[in-house]
Amino acid sequence: MRKASFGDLLQSARRRKGYSLRDLAERTGLNYSRLSRIEHGTRPAPGLAEIRLLADSLDVDMSELLVSSGTPREVMQHLLWSERLRAGGAARPRSAGLPEWSHLIEKNTFPVRLVRREGALCTVSIGDAELDVLHFGRSSEIVIVVPPEAVLLFRDPPAPGSCSVDNILSVRVKKLRRLGQVTNLVLSGCGFELNALQNRSAVETLSPQVGDELAALIPAVAIRTLPIEGDEG
Repeated sequence: MRKASFGDLLQSARRRKGYSLRDLAERTGLNYSRLSRIEHGTRPAPGLAEIRLLADSLDVDMSELLVSSGTPREVMQHLLWSERLRAGGAARPRSAGLPEWSHLIEKNTFPVRLVRREGALCTVSIGDAELDVLHFGRSSEIVIVVPPEAVLLFRDPPAPGSCSVDNILSVRVKKLRRLGQVTNLVLSGCGFELNALQNRSAVETLSPQVGDELAALIPAVAIRTLPIEGDEG
C-alpha cells in the first residue's frame, strides 16, 4: 500500500474541515496556487513555519505532516519537543536522558563550570571558547543546552547589535546532512562540536560546504541551563 504523501494528507485534512483551497489560503496566508501544486505533488512540502500554520488551521497533529514531508524521526522528535516548550506544554527537563530528547539535543548538551558571574549573567567555558548564559541558580557547575535551531550562521561575524549577550563563535563546517525540510550542520570549534539546524532558505542563502569557516551566533537567552543532576543549585 502506498504511503500517503504530504499532499495527500493535506488534501484529506482540508476536505474533512470542509475548506476549499481558497479558504485554506485565506486562513494560512499561503498562496492558493502553491497549495494546489503541493496537494498535487508538483511542489515539495513547505517549510516548518508553514507546516505549523497548516497543522493549526486544519487541526492536524503536526507530527503527521512532518513524517509525510520526509522529516526523519530524530529531527521530528526534537522539533516537536521545541514546539511543546514554545507552547508552554512541556515540563522543564532535568537531564539529557529523558526519552523525548532527540540525539541532536543530547549532542548539544555540555556540563560546564562558571568562569564569571554578574547577577544572572554568567560566563562559562566550552572547549577553548566562552559563552554568556543566563543562570539563576547558585551552583558553579551546570549543564547548558544549546537548541540546534537557535544557532545562527554567517559568512562573516555580524556587527555587534544592541544586545550585548549574543555569543559569536568561530566554527568550521565538519558535516552536512539534509534532514527533510531542514539541514543539520555539524560545526567544529576549538575543543567543542556543535550541531545547528537550518531551514531551506537559510541554507540556500549561505550555501555552506564542508570545510567552510563560519561565524555562529547564539543568543544567551536561547541557551538553557540546568543544574547538575542531584545538585539543587
